[in-house]
Amino acid sequence: MFQRDRKSLLTILFTCAILSPSLFAQTPTPPVSAIQMQQIQSRPIPQGTVGIDSNRVLNWTLREAIITALERNVDIQLERENVRLAEFDLYAARGVYDPSFTSTLSFVPQRFANATPSAAITTPGGNVIEGVGKVISVKTLTYNFGMTRQIERQGGQLQINFNNTRTNSNRSNFDPQYQPQFSLGYTQPLMRNRKIDQFRRGVTIQKKQLDLSDATFRQRAIQIIAQVQQAYWDLAFAIRDEEIQREAVKLAETQLANNQRQVEVGTLAPIDVVTAATTVESRRIAVISAMNQVTQAENTLKQLVAEGQDADVWTAKIRPAESFEIQPVTVQLEEAVRLARSNRPELTQLLLQKDINATNIDFFRDQTKPQIDAFATYTPSGIGGTPTRSTFRRNAQGGFVLDENGNPITSVDPDFQGSYGTALKNLLSNRYSTLQVGLNISIPWKNRVAEANLGRALEDTKRIDLLVRKQQLDIEAQIRNDVQAIEFAKMRIEAARAQQQFAQQQLDGEQKRFEAGLTTTFFVLQRQNDLSVAKGQYIRALTDYNKLVAQLQRDIGTTLSNNNIEVKSEANPNGDKK
Repeated sequence: MFQRDRKSLLTILFTCAILSPSLFAQTPTPPVSAIQMQQIQSRPIPQGTVGIDSNRVLNWTLREAIITALERNVDIQLERENVRLAEFDLYAARGVYDPSFTSTLSFVPQRFANATPSAAITTPGGNVIEGVGKVISVKTLTYNFGMTRQIERQGGQLQINFNNTRTNSNRSNFDPQYQPQFSLGYTQPLMRNRKIDQFRRGVTIQKKQLDLSDATFRQRAIQIIAQVQQAYWDLAFAIRDEEIQREAVKLAETQLANNQRQVEVGTLAPIDVVTAATTVESRRIAVISAMNQVTQAENTLKQLVAEGQDADVWTAKIRPAESFEIQPVTVQLEEAVRLARSNRPELTQLLLQKDINATNIDFFRDQTKPQIDAFATYTPSGIGGTPTRSTFRRNAQGGFVLDENGNPITSVDPDFQGSYGTALKNLLSNRYSTLQVGLNISIPWKNRVAEANLGRALEDTKRIDLLVRKQQLDIEAQIRNDVQAIEFAKMRIEAARAQQQFAQQQLDGEQKRFEAGLTTTFFVLQRQNDLSVAKGQYIRALTDYNKLVAQLQRDIGTTLSNNNIEVKSEANPNGDKK
């Protein structure tokens, strides 16, 4: 009987302690004066932030935020410029196959001092035919034209030259004398530089560099889109969290008003008003902190979508229009890993680097071979001019032999007598031509430079293979973590939803108990805090789930396709792609 009475007494004491903790306090709570009661009142919480025009609100969907970032983001514009630079590099590499035209125009003018007036070049003769000591006079006009072109497919070189010379000389049978000459030559490598040479290597590598720039651009676009998704959902959460904190303030203000009315009618102690007022102020602090989080999250998103520091978006409010609905993910683990291996830009970049290195291997292996070049040159020539007096025929008496018209007869063939047109006619007649064929052979001794370059390229292939394996391991771990995290996030959402429902029921019950006088202000406010925390955890669970879905899309490499975004490679006169 004593034990039962003792338990009953303890139960009564515990209940009294709960209902009125002040009864068991070691020091009495000081009374609250009427003036202090009048000073306790709710104050409004500011709505705006610094530097924002409240009249400019951007209600963006997630897709609108992504499209804006793709159009204006500075990092994406930089990568786009890198692609264009790669196009010009390819355009420049192909320039080695442009024909190169050359022209030479030279004239040795007449000298006016210490020489015959008509002489441009004067030299003393030194052979029997010209006569020892005889002054030889030569004046020359040269006008040559040529074209050289590398042949891309065969690696050969084509040369075309058209040379022309007009000469005035006292040792020639013609004065002036015209000598046009046409030359057509072709050189073809037979061993070294036949399959690949420096020029074809450069073009092939620049093509791969352009593809590499495209892959880098895609990777950067995926990264920016993923960052926009993360920032978008962080902003949505921050705004909703601020709303939850403001709702908590309203609940506390309602409780404060109720307590004040009960104090006025004498059914509640004044200290309960102070307790409610303290909670109101603590929740105001939480609202201000939430507002700061909204500002920071908003600036993070603006930084991704703004084209510069003077962009209009900086002074506007961004309000996410997307709801926190769960986006179902049905991708299985094996399928996700397979998609990641085929879509990840990082793997594509490594494979392109391997292709570039394969081109280097082919080139350096080719450089270890002897150089044997076949060449062929075809050269037709022509000549013509006005015969000099030294070509006139003389008779036995030493006079000139005359024709029927009384003109001196020369010993020069009539086909060569005339102007430049006569010389050009002789050139085109193809009667005076030369054909030359042969081989140029160069055999290196050891050729250690080429061998070292080849060995380095082979080792670089092993290095890239190791990087590919490492990237595949990273992908495997990332995808497994992402898929598992999404499954856990679903469980967390269900738990947070149930927690919110139960917290609401607890608050409703506690308020009814308070109205019946069975509990205190402290417990009502505590239940309000529990509900605010539960709401925040539920919204955070939804936010984290959406962020995890975006992260999975990024790690699989399907961010572009999942958001219906296509990066096109268009034809460009400066290169293969745009």
